[in-house]
Parts: sequence; C-alpha cells; structure tokens
Amino acid sequence: MLPGESNLVKVYAFSIGDDSDIRLGDALPCLNQEENDRAQSFRFDVHRERYVRSRGKLRTVLGECLGCSPNEVPLLIDEMGKPYLPDGEVHFNLSHSEDLAVVAVSRVPSIGVDVELFSREVDIDGLGNRCFRESEIKRMQSLGGDDKVRAFFWTWTAKEARMKATGEGFRLEPKRIEILFAGEYPRECVAPVEPSAHIQAVDLSHKNAACTVAALSPFTTELVTRS
Repeated sequence: MLPGESNLVKVYAFSIGDDSDIRLGDALPCLNQEENDRAQSFRFDVHRERYVRSRGKLRTVLGECLGCSPNEVPLLIDEMGKPYLPDGEVHFNLSHSEDLAVVAVSRVPSIGVDVELFSREVDIDGLGNRCFRESEIKRMQSLGGDDKVRAFFWTWTAKEARMKATGEGFRLEPKRIEILFAGEYPRECVAPVEPSAHIQAVDLSHKNAACTVAALSPFTTELVTRS
C-alpha cells in the first residue's frame, strides 16, 4: 500500500540474483511488451534475469500501491528519461547494484535513490578525483582500507540519488553536488542551492551496501526487506 504519511519514503531492498525475493517465473508475466523486448536484448542470462526480476518487483510494489495487477501499472517516461506514474500521487525510483536492488516509493515528489555494494570494484581514487568536491576527496583520502571504500560509496550514492531526484542524471555533474556527513553517513546536500535537496542514508548493513534517498522536500524513510 502507498505510505500513509505524506512525507514517508518506503525503501524496498531485494535480491535480483536469485529467486529468494522474487521468482523469475513470477516476474516475467509482470512485464509489458517493451520490457520483454528489452529483456531479450541482453546478451548474458545473468543481466537478463536481473533486469526481469528488478522490473517485476518494481511493478509488483507499484501494483500494490495502485490496487492493480503488476502488468497494468501505467509506467511512463518523462522528457528527462525518468519513469513516472500519470496519477501524480505515487512517486518512485529504482536502483540496483549487481544482485541487489532497491525501490523507493512515496507521496513525496521528485525522489531519487541509489544503492551500491561495498564489494563493487571501481577506480575509487580516479572517480573520486573526477566527481568529488575537495572536502569530500580529503575526507575519503584521510581513511584507509574498508573505511575508505565505504566513504567513497556513501558519497557516491548521495550524489547519484540527488542527480536522480530531479531526473537530471549526469546532466547534473557530480562535482557540482556537495555532501556533508554525520560520522559515516551523508546528512545534508549543500550544493547546488537551487533547487534545494534533502538526503537521508538508509542502513543496508545486512546487505553490505550503501543506500541514499534524496528529495526536494523533507522526508523520513522506512526500510522494507520483504513484501
């Protein structure tokens, strides 16, 4: 069901690497023809199956909010490429990292979510230097080992959630975004100033991942690991 509180963002975390949270056979009938065509375009089964499960779960969650079957959910794409629902009441965003996916659903408009497994192999120093502010680079470089890796991904998810909230994506360069922290977790987005954005970290320690939600108005979060 749609969150009852107007400022509540529900975050659903689930596996897309196996049938533990959604069976592949249950996810397939949820997809529309365009999504089925997209699924068939993947060269490798692992990527195809992740896509099918993520879209199937997204449609299942949204169908529960709208009171319709998953394959009847009227997903549309706006001019910036961000999926949305035409009723204007339910807002959502989807993110995935390898076998893990999250869906954020709310009455709050302009929401974005990003998730990254801490085990994901990336060029931390290279990406940090290209995409982070000086204060963020210094903070990351002051740490070592796993702490440095975690600092990178918490910073990255906060920036990407902000980029996704407005649908700008990489049209809003990551280096234009500045994140402040409270201990390990991102707590405030201070740039760009307009439009002002709010962020909140979601504790996915059980998944060994960083996850951040962003929106253009204040909100609270609730984590849902099963539905």
